[in-house]
Amino acid sequence: MEKFDVGILGGGPGGYVCALRAVQLGLSVVLIEGERLGGTCLNRGCIPTKALVKSAELWREIGRAEEFGLAVGERRLDFARVMERKDKVVDTLVGGVEQLMKAGKIQVVRGWGAFREPGFLEVEGDTDQLEKVRAQLGASGVQTEPGIFVEKAGDKSGRADTRVERAGEETGKRTEPVAEEMGKARGRVRIPVRNVVLATGSLPARIPVAGMDLPGVVTSDEILSETELPDSLVVIGGGVIGLEMASIYQAFGVRVSVVEMLPSLLATIDEEIPKRLTPLLKKSGLEILTKTAVKGIRRENDRLVVQVEGAKGERGLEAERVLVATGRKPNLRGIDAEGLGLETERGALRVNRKMETNLPHVYAIGDAVGGIMLAHVASTEGIVAAERIAGLSSEMDYRAIPSAIFTYPEIATAGASEQELKERGTAYKVSKFPFSANGKALALGEPLGLVKILADEQGVVLGGAIMGPQASSLIQELTLAIQEGLTADQVARTVHAHPTLPEAVMEAAHGVLGKALHLA
Repeated sequence: MEKFDVGILGGGPGGYVCALRAVQLGLSVVLIEGERLGGTCLNRGCIPTKALVKSAELWREIGRAEEFGLAVGERRLDFARVMERKDKVVDTLVGGVEQLMKAGKIQVVRGWGAFREPGFLEVEGDTDQLEKVRAQLGASGVQTEPGIFVEKAGDKSGRADTRVERAGEETGKRTEPVAEEMGKARGRVRIPVRNVVLATGSLPARIPVAGMDLPGVVTSDEILSETELPDSLVVIGGGVIGLEMASIYQAFGVRVSVVEMLPSLLATIDEEIPKRLTPLLKKSGLEILTKTAVKGIRRENDRLVVQVEGAKGERGLEAERVLVATGRKPNLRGIDAEGLGLETERGALRVNRKMETNLPHVYAIGDAVGGIMLAHVASTEGIVAAERIAGLSSEMDYRAIPSAIFTYPEIATAGASEQELKERGTAYKVSKFPFSANGKALALGEPLGLVKILADEQGVVLGGAIMGPQASSLIQELTLAIQEGLTADQVARTVHAHPTLPEAVMEAAHGVLGKALHLA
């Protein structure tokens, strides 16, 4: 073959799933990834944090053993081993993705990729690395083209500078370790492709205040590499990432303060849920500061002090570590959007529901397009892109996207919130069923929370929110109902096993019709 049918830039949950679906449809695929397969979610996000959530859950449960009639010895926390287990989980799953790539005969090219010219993806590297790439792809019948090579020169620090151009940035320096590369030339290999899928993910966002570069001030990516627990932690940002990490560290006995500029935590979800969650988090020992701005960070006597300003004026929050969890931003480095004429919006690539950009045969998916930055959304968008390239009529449907937040208790949502329905002027009904009236929840010792269902006047399910045990799994029933346009009556009449947590969903569905069975 002269060129690949699909060239994918990025091997995260969007990129690698796109590759798998494309080969299922008979397309030839090359995927470029500079780090490990799986992207942020698998290596520095969803999966490692969930491994930590499980350790925190067990630690919390052991502390409650006497409630269940169990006597245990003294608890001992080995945080290094907790992190070691987390790494093993990640390694296992990364290995699984690599096996899927091999089984699908997908050409995975290791190196930093770029998109600067229609019909080609590029790989940057030193001459030895690039020769390996050319040999690898040549064996598959695709002839690559060498780019312009640039000599490297070491500076006084023992590092080397390479002048590179990246989309969205001014031409500047990129410094890299060069212990084995000193004196080697660098360049690019151009890979011919018929269709391009941009799946470059996102990067942690930082707020522009003094002290962000101090030692001990870390992002959500960086904190997952630490092997020692701090005695105290200030979390800047009361969104999903911030609250999950705060819950984990608080469970392990760390003194945690969460600083959020907005009036509420989790400001993007159904407002009733954070109102119910906040007092529970405070009761667990978290310090929650809303309507509070960060003015700066400084170091005093080997400690960090986060200067904040809230309703009661300014104060300093002292801690050993500061976690910056102020969201993520699309990563468009390596994409010459301006030169190519790729349309962007608020720093993200602009696409339609077919995942098409404004350029023919160029698609974009996942965090690079902004919107809902969730791994499962990226994967679904990757499937849509692959199917469009193969000639199918797939489109994204964002009406029923589930979202899970692994605090304690868990939170999950799908579809519309009350705020959204009010803004649309949609008439709706609300039904709530508490876990305190669910037999399985009481048996588990997890009575906190509720299932909430929103339906239109005909009973069609429009949205749902769950706070409580296994909310992340329970939300799938409501997601399916929203996706397929089911009524609350159809959900309620579906036989649910007893005693189980999903019965709370069934009861909430009965409640839409005014006939919840186990609620006075």
